[in-house]
Amino acid sequence: MMEEMKLVPRRRVAGTVGNWTESKLGELSIFSKGKGYSKKDLRDSGHPLILYGRLYTNYETIINSVDTYTVKQENSVISKGGEVVVPSSGETKEDIARASVIAKANIILGGDLNIIKTSNKLDPVFLALSMSNGAPQKELIKLAQGSSVVHIYNEDLMNVTLYYPHIKEQQKIGEFFKVLDERIANQERKISKVKALKSAYLTEMFPQEGETVPKRRFKGFEGEWKTIKLGSIGTTFSGLSGKTKKDFGHGTAEFVTYMNVFSNTISDIKATEKVIRDDKQTQLKYGDLLFTTSSETPNEVGMSSVWLDDRSNVYLNSFCFGLRPSVYLDYYFMGYLLRAKIFRKQMKTLAQGISRYNISKNRVMEINIKLPSVKEQQKIGQFFKNLDNQITTKEKKLEKLKKMKEAYLEEMFV
Repeated sequence: MMEEMKLVPRRRVAGTVGNWTESKLGELSIFSKGKGYSKKDLRDSGHPLILYGRLYTNYETIINSVDTYTVKQENSVISKGGEVVVPSSGETKEDIARASVIAKANIILGGDLNIIKTSNKLDPVFLALSMSNGAPQKELIKLAQGSSVVHIYNEDLMNVTLYYPHIKEQQKIGEFFKVLDERIANQERKISKVKALKSAYLTEMFPQEGETVPKRRFKGFEGEWKTIKLGSIGTTFSGLSGKTKKDFGHGTAEFVTYMNVFSNTISDIKATEKVIRDDKQTQLKYGDLLFTTSSETPNEVGMSSVWLDDRSNVYLNSFCFGLRPSVYLDYYFMGYLLRAKIFRKQMKTLAQGISRYNISKNRVMEINIKLPSVKEQQKIGQFFKNLDNQITTKEKKLEKLKKMKEAYLEEMFV
């Protein structure tokens, strides 16, 4: 009875019953290999080609389209549609423990691809899902050989144990995950669309170099924006100083991390870390503008964030500095202004270094910024805040869909 229970998944497609069958993959499929080709053979156009790296960089259960091309060579291996491919080499065992279905015919299958053609007892999509997520995946990880580069061969794949239901149930499972993947892809497109819209507005709603008014403006506002030095709006302060490793990770005070500043237009007030309280340090105040001072690339130096919280004993990390406004501003507007392309372009020119780039706080304060009236600032700030809220809501839905898929993958295979 215990053995029988192992051959039934925890969750099944409605209307399906009976135990799943256990077989070796070699009893159900025909195996072959891709042939030739590497990255150096890629071209901007030509014959569509899939290399094994595609399964790492842009993994999909079903590969419907290809964006890599080559000049077709003699004796190339060409897909007929419906093949399941498994990479035969990779950097880690987890890398090669995955499979994809080649949906279309006439695609070149490059070297380092194991090719599986299933019998009429196996649905290709079900097999790819099972080998990438079910018990066969765990077996593939164990079978992978090597250290710096790991390999798996068709001989190994033939001996993988596969659990499978009737073909109709396999097809229903494949269709279920196809629909779920389409929902995930659609949600990702929605997020990309809003992000692209935001990026465009960050250019159009702030005056560009040599301009004093933006290309796009809300109704009811007119007149030139005022040009001032960034340093004229307030005073600067430094991050934590005089601290050692033993001061961090505990204590009654908090500090804003480098990555919090780097990653967020508005600082995540819940993402602080613990540090020993020190009344000599500068405490953050609501509306402080925070800047990173170094990065590995000039494009990422001087990233900014706005602190919008008024609790006490919160400091700034030592690899950042702050600017405390002394004039009335809309803080959301400032957050987006400091991440707009026109400001980031000026910040990039201040980067100095070779292996790591740094900026001078004094030179940052000399950057020119353009400000409209406070009312227009508020309108712009609220507009971008709403866009970010849309992105956050859509990203939460995407995360929920991905977790749902993970749960189903865990429950719908033996």
